[in-house]
Amino acid sequence: MDIKKWVPSKEQNIGVISSIYESIKEELLELQKETGCPDSFIYGFVGKIQNEWHPESCHSVVRNNKRKKLENL
Repeated sequence: MDIKKWVPSKEQNIGVISSIYESIKEELLELQKETGCPDSFIYGFVGKIQNEWHPESCHSVVRNNKRKKLENL
């Protein structure tokens, strides 16, 4: 599977992707409610998570290597 060309299906977009998107937003609102942190903190927090998913990050490399090993079992 060529990851760079992957595009979600319409069903995935209106299903699991939309559901997870809303769930993440709700969790961030809960974090903000419980801590009183500003939007700028949430923005930076999400950015740190985003960096872990960059294709060249150590986290991404390890995740993809684990996935490949499981596929080859």
